[in-house]
Amino acid sequence: MNWIDPPQVSIDNAFREAVGGHPLAAEILMRRGIDQPDEARAFLDPAYYSPSPPTALPDLEFAANRLLESIERGEQILVWGDFDVDGQTSTALLVDGLRNLGARVSYHVPHRMKHGHGIAIDVLESYLKQDIDLILTCDTGVSEHEAVDKVIGAGRTILITDHHALPKTLPDAPAVVNPQRLPADHPLRDLPGVGVAYKLIEQVYRITGREDGERQFLDLAALGIVADVANQRGDTRYLLQLGIDALRYPTRTGLQALMQAAQVDPSNLSSDTIGFQIGPRLNALGRLDDASLAVELLTTSDMSLARQIATQLELLNNKRKQIEDQIYAAAQDQIARDPSLLDFDALVLAGDHWHPGVIGIVASRLVDKYERPVLLLSSPPDDPIARGSARSVPGVNIGVCIAANDDLLIGHGGHPGAAGCSLDADLIPQFRRRLSNTIRETWDHSVVQGIAVDACLPLAEVDMELAEELNRLAPFGEGNPAIRLRTDALHVVSTRDFGIGKKHRFVTVEDEAGNKVDITWWRGAEYPKPTGVIDLVYIPRINDYRGRRSLQLEWVDARPTPGIEIEVDLHHEVIDLRKTFDPAMLPGSGNWCVWVEGGESASLPFPAERVITRHEPAPCQHLVIWTTPPGPQELDQMLDLTGARRVSVISRQPVNGKADGFIKRLAGLIKYAIKAYGGRTSITQLASLTAQRESAVRLGLDWMVAKGQISLEWGDDGQIAIMKNGVAQKDLQESLYLSLQALLSETAAFRAYFQAADLKAFFDI
Repeated sequence: MNWIDPPQVSIDNAFREAVGGHPLAAEILMRRGIDQPDEARAFLDPAYYSPSPPTALPDLEFAANRLLESIERGEQILVWGDFDVDGQTSTALLVDGLRNLGARVSYHVPHRMKHGHGIAIDVLESYLKQDIDLILTCDTGVSEHEAVDKVIGAGRTILITDHHALPKTLPDAPAVVNPQRLPADHPLRDLPGVGVAYKLIEQVYRITGREDGERQFLDLAALGIVADVANQRGDTRYLLQLGIDALRYPTRTGLQALMQAAQVDPSNLSSDTIGFQIGPRLNALGRLDDASLAVELLTTSDMSLARQIATQLELLNNKRKQIEDQIYAAAQDQIARDPSLLDFDALVLAGDHWHPGVIGIVASRLVDKYERPVLLLSSPPDDPIARGSARSVPGVNIGVCIAANDDLLIGHGGHPGAAGCSLDADLIPQFRRRLSNTIRETWDHSVVQGIAVDACLPLAEVDMELAEELNRLAPFGEGNPAIRLRTDALHVVSTRDFGIGKKHRFVTVEDEAGNKVDITWWRGAEYPKPTGVIDLVYIPRINDYRGRRSLQLEWVDARPTPGIEIEVDLHHEVIDLRKTFDPAMLPGSGNWCVWVEGGESASLPFPAERVITRHEPAPCQHLVIWTTPPGPQELDQMLDLTGARRVSVISRQPVNGKADGFIKRLAGLIKYAIKAYGGRTSITQLASLTAQRESAVRLGLDWMVAKGQISLEWGDDGQIAIMKNGVAQKDLQESLYLSLQALLSETAAFRAYFQAADLKAFFDI
């Protein structure tokens, strides 16, 4: 990845005084285009910002007056939203805001799998048969010409509020409130759907004499702004700043329950808290279930109901993460089996059990890893049509590139950074070639790709005081990215993987003066361990975990320091015993150990110097792989934990490869854990004893929870406490079981491949 070092800037005294504090804060603001004292003050403190009047949005004044007229007449209003977090919060804001004025309001949020984005005509027609007088859209509708015509033809009113790109002609609605109709430099131009909804309610409340009453909805505005990755400029940043302050003292019942379930401390909430903890839980509903529940959560005053929904969100979010990891691992398996997939300018992969609501997240992860556009397709075996989600890189308009090959497609749509399409599954190889050719021909390499560094500093200057100063530029997000620092010539002292599934990594580095720090590398276990002397780019953050404030440095990227070469032999000596195993071929003595899965160490047909498992690893010079690994990540993990450079591969298939057998085995282990250890065990131990991935264990446990057989308490680093009995959730049982079946099938496929493939695909030989 290319690094873009910070340009020199000239700062006058007036600007420096306006910003105050550490000089670096003023330098960063200047580089980000904020070069006037008044602009800097408004950026740092919303008290200095003058928000735009709601009526600056086209048609908003008419929409507000028409809504008040509808309330006075006692008309039935239907708010039509969308299933992502921006749509959820927009819907909740309008429903809550209008109900407070005595309006008769109901709402509809489309189901991703059944209806997709927008206004489904068949659903609309069913509402028009009911007692609906006015339809108010939010986060959708600007391109819905047919739907608007049907509403008007039925003698009803439709008001559109949206923020998406404008079509060639606007629909014939009496009001189309959309910030895209404003000039590009207008302070309202970057509002997401929830921002438009907020401005509409603000005007309605002003007319009714409830000025500032809309501020009770700032919490919802902040959630939608962060989740929709809206550009932090003008009123959008202003609303986000005020909204984050409101979220630190939550009064909304549903958010209180959600934060409690997610173990979020609201007093230290930031945009990262929304982006990585709150937003994904709400989004899980839209991806895997019915997002209408999110609106119910955000509008209810019943704490019992709120806690029930929040608990369901926790289960769905855990399921989403498991499915995401499953698809990501399956994608990596495909690449390992066929490295030629990386010869294309677009990485196009398909899976027969990949959940269409999750593949977009995985595509984003693969873009980060392989630095090229990625299209993932869900191609069920009983459906000839494959449906995909794409993510792109700077310089490639993936929506245009996909559209350029529409002769191969059934449908498509999207934007420069993200798009979707559907096509005949048999055409996937041809589409891969065509899409890659289009990308190669149109890639705008003048768009600078890389990591923008904000400052180059020695490690000794990076401390808590500096982090506090730089945090004044928060909230961070689109248009105001987290601050990235660079420090060169750092010696890698050690590495340690941590977290559930050991996905993340601590890297300890030290400079020449002996200053030593730990760098947190999220999902770092997916990459080779760094060694030697490196130049490092990282983000300084303030960690408020459990009320303890500390400095946390987050890994962004690293590269070897030029001019310093350290030779490290990372190659393995591999002995292939898969077809010709004889116990006499094993080492008679020396530092060797046998890796066994499934709790079958007692059945080994030879005496072993030492038996190890995933939950009880040990360093050794010679590793004997008795059981076929469940996946490449588990294999790499054991190679790292043992440090073995010599490997003998026997590779025996474990039992319980089917869902029913796996669940039976897991249930037996749980029963024993409850009896012998009070129900305390770990995901890693259960994965080792079942010879499956940790993600399969989590799915199995979630299925048993959904069946009401057990209840769980999650601890740190995959530790769990299991209790008998729980509350059954029938609506989750089938989907969890199918996901488990799919994951076990993929593990079985990897094991079959491992037994037959050239071992060079798995080891550095």
